[in-house]
Amino acid sequence: MKAHHNSPVAVVTSVGASRQSAGPFATLALLPRPARALLSSAPMRNDDGLRAPAFPWTRAATLALIGAALAAGGCRGEEGGAPQASGSAAPASAPSASAPSGMVGIPVTPERVAKVMNPKGQPSYSGPTGTLKGHVRLKGDAPPDAEIAFPSGKCGEAAATYGRLFRVGQDSALADALVAVVNYEGFVPERDEAEKVTIHGCALSRRTIAASYGQRIEVANLDPGESYMPFLDGASSRAVMVAVPKGAAVKLYPPEPGHYLIRDSLPKPFLIADVFVLKFSTHDVTDLDGEYEIPNIPVGKVLTSAFLPSINEDQKKEIEIKPGDNTLDFELTFDLGQWKQKRAKQAAPPPSAPSAPSAPSAPSAPSATPH
Repeated sequence: MKAHHNSPVAVVTSVGASRQSAGPFATLALLPRPARALLSSAPMRNDDGLRAPAFPWTRAATLALIGAALAAGGCRGEEGGAPQASGSAAPASAPSASAPSGMVGIPVTPERVAKVMNPKGQPSYSGPTGTLKGHVRLKGDAPPDAEIAFPSGKCGEAAATYGRLFRVGQDSALADALVAVVNYEGFVPERDEAEKVTIHGCALSRRTIAASYGQRIEVANLDPGESYMPFLDGASSRAVMVAVPKGAAVKLYPPEPGHYLIRDSLPKPFLIADVFVLKFSTHDVTDLDGEYEIPNIPVGKVLTSAFLPSINEDQKKEIEIKPGDNTLDFELTFDLGQWKQKRAKQAAPPPSAPSAPSAPSAPSAPSATPH
């Protein structure tokens, strides 16, 4: 059947094999510590109060809050809570078939999503909630040039989006920072099937994308004449869809929680975004004004974090959520000198191991021939 000109067009990349079959980027152990924490943390509170973070809450633990949000999706009484008396421990029950999962926009069953997002099978939270909003700003040095060559003419927004290490707006507003809220009471379901982004002028609208597990990613092409082939690096796929000019959005399906990248199969290697698929729904990404807003947070003490993937920096705070609007600002620090030192250290070849001493040669056997 001939595809409508506004519909994405599939391009087969392989037959019987996936484009990327390694799963979400490597393992949590290979992510920077701040991201590991976010991907491993549980959103809910334990019986003994606030959930202890999986890693020390220091600046070195930025990818740790993201790592923590992906590996546990916990409820009251999960790992990190008060230990049970010896002999009285009971295995955690799996969520029932009727356990709420939130909206599901990927080709998996609601039961599978519920097992990740709502492992204790709790009903959707119906108590008082608050909204957390605020700004994330930069403290320190301006971002350095990314040293990328961009095509002239049709890629007008690429330089503004990717030309520097990260994006800073007026009044030091920090774009593309992932803000997350965890350690509250109850299950907060995801309300949308898809997290939506756009491409225009060879640039994605965001360099960081946060989604709840069960959501798909929709990428819409706003350009009048340029096509793109976005794909989710870290997820298997036998075909890449073409995002035709001003056509229907290309749908990407994260198969499990983790860290992915959106890339373009066409020759635009700079067109890229970090994608974090989390085990909870209370998250947002800052816009060019550095603003974020996270609704539907159960009232009470919670833990929050603002994280910028491009520099692996974060700031974490505790706040008491009250009904209605709550305001909390973050400030991330960037030291250009330290960043250059880390970059040089990472680029340096590893020291070569000392060669093992050679074994002494065996003495030669006496000759059988008389001299």
